[in-house]
Amino acid sequence: MFAKVLRTELAKVAKAVPVTSFAEDDIGDYVGRAFDYHCDHPELSRLLRWEGLVFASEVPDEDLRREHYGYKTRAVEDAQRRGAVTATLDADHLAFLILALAGWWSAVPQVARMLTGVDDEAERIRRRASVVEAARRLAKAP
Repeated sequence: MFAKVLRTELAKVAKAVPVTSFAEDDIGDYVGRAFDYHCDHPELSRLLRWEGLVFASEVPDEDLRREHYGYKTRAVEDAQRRGAVTATLDADHLAFLILALAGWWSAVPQVARMLTGVDDEAERIRRRASVVEAARRLAKAP
């Protein structure tokens, strides 16, 4: 049952926040949309954290999910080949870091609150702006 719920939630985010190439799409815009999705659907981060606690090795649907995460890595690789994002970080690591920037706020809301204050509209706007700027700086081509 857990695997089915997580599969459904991952399909929703993939459809809601697609990516093809960071050479054509701004990585900051992408991470902003991913941040918005995670804020609106905090259950996704919680399900992923729970999955990490429950499964010691391979998770349900891992091959399919690797394929979907591979799209993000290939989008970074494409942008690196075109000189649109940095090649100083491996594409898979950069893709992971971008996802972490987007999702960690909703994954640990208590830590976010303790560090940056109450999650009201003004604070959410400030957090989103920081995530977008951080992603752009992290990925900026030299």
